Amino acid sequence: MNKINRLAAIVMALQHGLETAHSLADKFEVSRRTILRDIQSLSEMNVPIIAISGPGGGFRLMEGYVLPPLQLDPVEAATLIFALEGISHYADTPFQEKRWTVMDKIKGIIPDDVMARIDPMLQRLNHCIPERSYILHHLEPLLACIPEHGWLRILYRSAARQRWIQICPIRIYASAGFWYCEAYSEEHGEQRLFRVDRILEAETIDSSKTEQLKIEAERALSQSPPSVQSSVRIKARLSYFAMVEAEQDRHIGEKLTEVAPDVWELSFLCPADQWEWAVRFFYRLGREAEVIEPEELRSEIRQHAEEVSQMYTNTTQNPCTTT
Repeated sequence: MNKINRLAAIVMALQHGLETAHSLADKFEVSRRTILRDIQSLSEMNVPIIAISGPGGGFRLMEGYVLPPLQLDPVEAATLIFALEGISHYADTPFQEKRWTVMDKIKGIIPDDVMARIDPMLQRLNHCIPERSYILHHLEPLLACIPEHGWLRILYRSAARQRWIQICPIRIYASAGFWYCEAYSEEHGEQRLFRVDRILEAETIDSSKTEQLKIEAERALSQSPPSVQSSVRIKARLSYFAMVEAEQDRHIGEKLTEVAPDVWELSFLCPADQWEWAVRFFYRLGREAEVIEPEELRSEIRQHAEEVSQMYTNTTQNPCTTT
């Protein structure tokens, strides 16, 4: 980003509230000294920036100052359209009614010559999001609870059963075509992950009944995390194809190291309650991955392979056999 664009971006950032030199430096990937020089340049251009010293200080714009509307350059326009197209790949969203109208409005204000320049770029950019089919009936109550730390009573359909659970939603995010809600579960006594489309019913809980729930949740969340001894170090060698599978997992995707051409090492601490997941994950990778340690994991994968082999041995019949 050149200096002129960065100066405009700094003013736009300050329009949204207080910023420090450090936060602006992180946002625009420059040094703190560069930001201070930019602030000085803006002041010399009569942009009314107020410096607030002391703890909690920073920079802000004088009340009432608004930056005139700016023209989007081709890359900025492509960035915005690409982001909006990502939302359109989800079967349902919190912005279901607005996602298409916003896209049309953005394209409508972009000049034809700019659109002609960014169309080839957009045609070669894709969001890899699996197609899903669902309707999010209860996303709005979840979103409404988060700012107020409210509680909901939900009827949740898991893989095994349906049951009522009392939860306090913490955050909502989208991944692999689904929407998820991280929430404290009163039933489990810990933070859990829920798929939003599996929430069949949702009822608000009266605030007079949630005080004790809040106390219990705060007590549980403030407890020290499990010790390292409750986790097991797993090391494995992966082929290219196994590496592609592993890097898509948000928990272990950053734990990969290339140790030789087309050979990767995966090393991570596996929580004790995720042991079964690890067995299934590495068994599914087959010959594309080899667990180096621990020996217990190697043994369980071998046992799975023997059971599958036996299953096919017992059911295989030779059609050429005669009596």
